[in-house]
Amino acid sequence: MSLDPPLRLLAAYQQYLNQSPEMVISVPGRDMWIAAEFDGQHTYTIITPDLEGRAVFDRRSAIQKRTLRNRPLPHWARYPAGVSVILSDDGLSLPGGTVLIIGDEPSGPRYEHALGMAFAALWYESQQQPCDVNRLLDVMERVQKQYLD
Repeated sequence: MSLDPPLRLLAAYQQYLNQSPEMVISVPGRDMWIAAEFDGQHTYTIITPDLEGRAVFDRRSAIQKRTLRNRPLPHWARYPAGVSVILSDDGLSLPGGTVLIIGDEPSGPRYEHALGMAFAALWYESQQQPCDVNRLLDVMERVQKQYLD
């Protein structure tokens, strides 16, 4: 993963969370970046400054396609939520925390898909598992078939 994150990512993380991230990675095959801080609570707060969005969910609420406040997941958050369900079913765990994702992908479905790829990349990277674009695309295909459809 690239070690030269865009200043925009670090500035947004500082603005939204008033701290430095624990982990910063680029997403293979996409112009997306993710910064994260883990707290071990198994609750995920996803922040997308590009979409001015924020969603909070855990595995159980993600299965129900709802936030922790029992509201429907925002449309853009369905891919990261689906990733959390699929990869946890595969036995991978990600300690909960706050995740901020930015990117230069075109808005719409491609951007939302790339958000899921970013969240999957974070899961693999945090578990020190190999992560390439093909593996991420496989996960996203499973999310599409098993979670979104």
